[in-house]
Amino acid sequence: MFTKKSLSLFILSGGLVLAGCSANGSVSEDEEQGTTTQEETSQVENASKTEEVAQGEELSKGEELSNILTSTNWQGTEVYDEEGNDLTEENSNFIGLAKYDQETNRYEFFDKATGETRGDEGIFFITNDGEKRILISQSMGYQAVVDITEITNEIFTYKRMGVDKDGNEVEVYVEHVPYTEAELEFTNAGPELTSETGEIVKDIPGVRILADTLWNGTIVLDKDGNDVTEYNSNFISIAKFDAETSKYEFFDVTSGESRGDFGYFDVINDNKIRTHVSIGENKYGAALEITELNDERFTYKRMGKDADGNDIEIFVEHEPYEGEFNPTFGF
Repeated sequence: MFTKKSLSLFILSGGLVLAGCSANGSVSEDEEQGTTTQEETSQVENASKTEEVAQGEELSKGEELSNILTSTNWQGTEVYDEEGNDLTEENSNFIGLAKYDQETNRYEFFDKATGETRGDEGIFFITNDGEKRILISQSMGYQAVVDITEITNEIFTYKRMGVDKDGNEVEVYVEHVPYTEAELEFTNAGPELTSETGEIVKDIPGVRILADTLWNGTIVLDKDGNDVTEYNSNFISIAKFDAETSKYEFFDVTSGESRGDFGYFDVINDNKIRTHVSIGENKYGAALEITELNDERFTYKRMGKDADGNDIEIFVEHEPYEGEFNPTFGF
């Protein structure tokens, strides 16, 4: 639980930023005299956030890398294997332009030749240990978890599976450099986040609040406050979160055994979205609007079912777990 003491230890560091993808980003630069460029503005904003957090707690490695990733747009330049063989042609779907936003954790990929959107947009984040970049494509319905090998102001490289010259699956490295040739703009705005069922603490990083205790799903309500838990029991579990590695795992409330639903999570957009990508038995990604988040209750909104099996909007409430089980991560 967070106490008054812990409230003084944690200062929200701006939007924490959400996956292995198929295109990559770019930042535009206005060369007219007297005009502040997008890159310069982003760097000033990110530096300010870093200063602000430094007064309370140090940035995690993942937050530092996110600041770099969102300070410019990126252009995919080359794909190669472990021996350095050029496989760019065979993996051209990974070569594009990419835009990432620090505040909302949104991303979008654009065609390298035309600058037009590739229709691939959604949520991204970097795990707090700086090891992985996560993508949840909300337009194309895929999720990607890739290993970060390098992020600096000059280069961004990740590792994932691709193909060699014979079409065989092989591990490849996808390299990017900053893109400043033209402006990139998101095609769509992010969702409006206006639902609230209780206090949402915003001066503590949401990942810390979730990781401070185990959480027990207790009840599912519809928008009129009717109990629909019976028809949405799949959302009732024990949830374990770790702030350092960004790992999560869900466990059965009756047995304490893993439900095979585990992966990586983040709390983004000023503690208004909990996003996670499952790498377990059922691979999926979710970005759910938080309607309450404090040390006593955690509630998110999503689509569920009513008594007749119809799709309805539901609110899944959680409270700190006080049962006998002490589950540990299985991955």
